[in-house]
Amino acid sequence: MATTQLTAHQLRALEITERVASCFSLIGTTLILVTFASSSKFRKPINRLIFYASWGNTLCNVATMISESGIRAGQGSHLCQFQAFLIQMFVPADALWNLAMAVNVYMTLFKKYNAEQLKALEWRYHAMCYGGPFIIALVLIFVETSSRGKIYGPAVLWCWISTPWDFLRLAVCYAPAWVSIIAAFTIYVMAGRELFKKRKELRFFHEGGRNEKEVMNYKTTHVQITSELAGLRLPIGDIPSPHHQTKEGRSSNTSSSSSEGYEQYTVSIGTSPTISRPHPMSMVSVQRSKSNAAVEANKAAWGYTKVALLFFVSLLVTWVPSSINRVYSLAYPNTITISNEYAAGVVLSLMGFWNSVIYFTTSRAACKDLILRAMGMSQPEELVARRFSTDDTVHSRTQSRTHSRTHSSAERPGDADVLNSTEELGGRSIATAV
Repeated sequence: MATTQLTAHQLRALEITERVASCFSLIGTTLILVTFASSSKFRKPINRLIFYASWGNTLCNVATMISESGIRAGQGSHLCQFQAFLIQMFVPADALWNLAMAVNVYMTLFKKYNAEQLKALEWRYHAMCYGGPFIIALVLIFVETSSRGKIYGPAVLWCWISTPWDFLRLAVCYAPAWVSIIAAFTIYVMAGRELFKKRKELRFFHEGGRNEKEVMNYKTTHVQITSELAGLRLPIGDIPSPHHQTKEGRSSNTSSSSSEGYEQYTVSIGTSPTISRPHPMSMVSVQRSKSNAAVEANKAAWGYTKVALLFFVSLLVTWVPSSINRVYSLAYPNTITISNEYAAGVVLSLMGFWNSVIYFTTSRAACKDLILRAMGMSQPEELVARRFSTDDTVHSRTQSRTHSRTHSSAERPGDADVLNSTEELGGRSIATAV
């Protein structure tokens, strides 16, 4: 329903809705801050970025909790200006942090960055996500004209960029947010294609690249040396022995020899096809390594898919309704659609909640360990080590796999590359990024 002005009852309902949604976000961000500080198992690179974004979400929710109170205090009040400053700084910052998380995935998968290298990028992420929005939000406080007044003022839901300056909402908030969303989505698509391509190669290798029960090694070497010694008188000790073993040969034959004048001699060297049967234990190790590699690749692919889908859904849910409301307000500046205002108020207030969902989804093992410890129970050390030391486990499997392949002479070119890519898929790359 469209109207030119909301009734007191509608404003009150909208205010309650914003504050309830903000409470969910504050609960989620509080849990993020507490768990991140209490246990090192939560401090994965992606969780570090969510932790940094949670500070912005918390301050943004302070502004959404103020809700209509800023508008009632008046455009020139400190409360209204403070609320508008928080909204302008931390709403676009959330989209920028999502882009930073996507960049982490890209740098890990394509540039082979490890956790320390990713950590070295964090100051740049802070400059991009908080530094830029801070400068813009601060400058807008001091801009005022005689025709339009202050930039910060009433904006239906709360104090933000006022209606006379409505075009700035797109320029300094929605445009940067959507550029970040599109860039992040592009990175996730590129990473997904690369990941599933390697996963497909690994599955093909695992399911029947060759029959390794029996490896046929055909080696044929034939060397024939004929020397004409007619008329040449040499002492018998200077002539090579007919049974002289060469470095490569297995047997030698002579065709003729004379004790007086050695007319000629011939050396013929050859080997017949042989069948090499790898040691049974070596074959078991190879099969087990390949099976483990396939399992790790499947886990990595599924883990990546879940995280990427969560990010994509959270971005769409947060920004699509509010963007529709903003475009509608530009097209019909004197009309207010109640449903659009409700949707925009709810989704922008829930940004912190969505980040907490992603955070705890990627940290389920750490959450389980924390709960067990809080209940006075503990997991076996070997299980904990297996869950939280994926990098070392996959690295050792890769080394074992590489060692076992050095004894097989019938390896196809590229097999080792496919298997070693397991470390990227199931171990270092995705585990580092996610």
